[in-house]
This record gives sequence, C-alpha cells and structure tokens, in this order.
Amino acid sequence: MQVIEGMDEQVSGDRPPAETPKPTQVMKDDLEERVAIWAMVPKGDNEFEAIFKLRGHQILEALRYQFTSMAPTSYIDIQVIILMCHVLNADEDERFEKLVYCVPPEILQRMFATHNHNWMDKKKKRPHEISSLLNHTEFLAYLDREKLNSHRFLFAPMLYSEHWWLYVLNKSSQQMFVLDSKNISSPSSERTELNKFASNILNQLLKWAGAPSILKKGSLSLLPTYINIPQQPNDFDCAVFVMKWIEMIDPTILAGCCTYNIEQWTEPMLLEFRKKIVAKMIFSKENSLGAEAIKEAHNMRLTRPAAAFRSPYVQVETPDLPKK
Repeated sequence: MQVIEGMDEQVSGDRPPAETPKPTQVMKDDLEERVAIWAMVPKGDNEFEAIFKLRGHQILEALRYQFTSMAPTSYIDIQVIILMCHVLNADEDERFEKLVYCVPPEILQRMFATHNHNWMDKKKKRPHEISSLLNHTEFLAYLDREKLNSHRFLFAPMLYSEHWWLYVLNKSSQQMFVLDSKNISSPSSERTELNKFASNILNQLLKWAGAPSILKKGSLSLLPTYINIPQQPNDFDCAVFVMKWIEMIDPTILAGCCTYNIEQWTEPMLLEFRKKIVAKMIFSKENSLGAEAIKEAHNMRLTRPAAAFRSPYVQVETPDLPKK
C-alpha cells in the first residue's frame, strides 16, 4: 500500500481492501482529497501511467506526469486543459448542454506556434487557413461540429509564451472578449495582432461547422474587448484561473460591461481549485479509467494531506515501501 508522508498526525490507518466505490457515492471532501493527492504526487517509476482516458477517444489521454503538473507552484500541462474542456463540454449542467462550448486549445495553440502574430499569408494576401489541420483525424477528435454550430458562446483557452488567457466569443452579438489574469488591456501590439488572429481562426472553425460568419462583410477579424477582472497573485496560476473561468463565468453578463465582479482569489484558494479540478476530472464519467483510479486512492494510506498541500512550499514525498 502506498504511503504518502505529509505531517506527523495520522488521518487514517491501513484500510482494508474495498470494492471500487461508485463515483456518484464518493463525491465527498475526504475522497476528493485522496484522489487529488494520488493523482498529483509523483509515484515512483509510473510517471507514464495513463490515469485519464477520454471515453470513446483512444488517443485522448493524460498520463500521471501530466497530472503532477497540477501540484502547487507548477505550470500546468496543456493536455490537462484539453481534457478539462472535454469534461466540461460533456457536463450535464444546462450551461454546457445549451449555451457554452469550450474549444480545446490545440488548434489555436498550433496556429499561433506556427505563425506567431504574423497572421496574414503574404503570398495569398489573406489570413492563414486552418484547413490543413482539420484534415488530420487527430484534430477532428478535439472538436464537436454540432456544438460549434448550436451553442451561443465559445470559450477558447489560449497558451502563448508560457501564459494562459481565455477568449469568450458571443456569436449572436458578434463580440469577442479577453479574460487575462495578468492584463486588463492588450499588453503589446503583438498581442493585439494575436487577438485578431484568434477571432479569424474561430470564425474559420464556425464556417467549417456550418455556422454563420461572425465577421462583417469585408472584415477579416474582430478586435476583442478586455474584461477588468481580478488578477493572479503569482507567476504560475494563470491556467488555474482559465479553467475556473470556463467552469463558472456567466458569459451573458459580458455583453454589456467591461468589468466582471468576482472575489480576488488567494493562493490557498487557488490550491484548492487545483485539487477540485483534478478530482472533477478523475471522477468524470468521461474518464474510462476513473473507477480504477478512485479505488487506488480510496485504499491509499496518507497523513494529513489537506495540511500538507495547503502551502505551496511543502513538498510531499512518496518513499518506496520496504521489500518483503
């Protein structure tokens, strides 16, 4: 049985083997904590062990080392955000069923990495096209054509130059907004060009899905509005901000304001968000490996995980078990 050392105080001793608990019965703080610690802490030589596999998509999975990027002070692996988008898109909450579609970041990120802010094809004298990417099966697996067409709002997380931010596109009003945990206005002319490029890419995705264009006749892009929103207190939690925004922001409010009133998130709160996000993903019905992961976490012996993970400066170790 795995032992995780955090503090001297014992929370629970050795637990007898238990049947795999059903996710609908175990969404309690203790087990959420166990699952988060189990997934976020390195585990010997098993860093390439798959602990999340998207149901119905064999190529979409997350390995243990990618989940350990959810540990305190770490920069979060892009695969976690890609899969979090899929988990939220499959959420039975009415918001994701009818209103909001989260565009997995792979296509935007690949286009930005290839062309940077130079979004115009100088030879063809028009924006670079995403058609070459959409011809690959691996990219089609990321997209839901029906929801791109039917849902009123698109949420598009974006990673560039080691920083995450979120685009919110209102298809009905043809408006685009930027939620950025480090900026309340465009920080540079380069970023302004990237924002224009993003609006063009999203418009290409909509046209591919059979939805109407969001651009006015003769226009190649939208100029997004930055939302005044509380900023991150450190240099490493931008992805946490983006994932929580996707989960809880009401996009209908953005149509008439440039400020979104929300409490300032502190580092302890952000650490709790990290654990809650991990638990949500592992428990999700979209995770075909969830039952096995929950069983392992349920049978794990640990010492005061909440206290150990409350500070981002406490290291949690997983010593090898003595050989019999």
